[in-house]
Amino acid sequence: MKSMTTIVRVILVLAFAFAAVSCTPTAPAEPTQPPAPAATATTAPKVYTYKDMVVGFIQTGSEGGWRAANTASFKETADQLGITLKFYDAQNKLENQISAFRNFIADKDVNVIILAALETTGWDEVLKEAQAAGKIVVLEDRRIDASEDLYATYIGSDFVEEGRKAAVEMCKLLEGSEKKNVVELVGNVGSSAAKDRGQGFREKMGECGITITQSQTGNWNSTEGKAVMEAWLKQSTDIQGVFAQNDEMGLGAAEAIKEAGLKPGTDIKILTVDATAGAFKAMIAGDINTVVECNPLLAPQVYEAALKALNNESLPKWVPSQEGVFYAADAATILPTRKY
Repeated sequence: MKSMTTIVRVILVLAFAFAAVSCTPTAPAEPTQPPAPAATATTAPKVYTYKDMVVGFIQTGSEGGWRAANTASFKETADQLGITLKFYDAQNKLENQISAFRNFIADKDVNVIILAALETTGWDEVLKEAQAAGKIVVLEDRRIDASEDLYATYIGSDFVEEGRKAAVEMCKLLEGSEKKNVVELVGNVGSSAAKDRGQGFREKMGECGITITQSQTGNWNSTEGKAVMEAWLKQSTDIQGVFAQNDEMGLGAAEAIKEAGLKPGTDIKILTVDATAGAFKAMIAGDINTVVECNPLLAPQVYEAALKALNNESLPKWVPSQEGVFYAADAATILPTRKY
């Protein structure tokens, strides 16, 4: 009986223990955390160097010493910097420039297009095509009439200021002259250089009473410049000055004046724009009086700007070149230092 009582007690103890265990609340399970998202790899933007640049350069043509120096600057600087240069000579034809522009847009290797525009208008469509294709466009030497949003920057001269300088210097040359009849040899009439130089000259010429009696294109070259000057001299020799918008036309005018039995630089003053070696030699010979500089060695500035644009750096819309004025009295000293 005692053993039975003991058994019952054990059973009761086990029952209470089981009840205690079954009634003890269990801690809620920790909520399952979603797996941490995998770190996304961020690719740093490519940093371009000159060796990454493939440049399509559309040149106007080869109308004289200035343009030859301009072309040489781009070729030599590209070699020095390791730039791949694809050069196109448009032979002074606008349709050739437009065609070359589209070819460079289609060329998958070209990432920069450099343009020396023959004319100021007609560029909007191809510029938009270049922008859609992700090509950087830099203007050199010549401005165009298009939205600044369509190109990275313009590197070149202040042609209007060159014209102003020319008028001021012509006033000096004709100081004391009873008459101040000046003929103007114009470049390509559709180019920004021709338009702006003519504008600047007219802004200042009235300050000393200059009158432009004749104005005609000589298309930037000496042969046409000479022919135009010959025609004017047959009409009248009542000319005191020649404003030639580039050296080549001024050199042609000097030849025409000589053949007419007059002395260039003395009987008729000659002022030109560019400052090539040929003009310095003509100043030394006494054929040209004064030269306003237009710097053709633009490649280092242009390539630097293009590289910045490729790397999304901000640029001004115009980077002017530094230029001066040269006189016959100093030509012999300066000529040996000229690079073009």
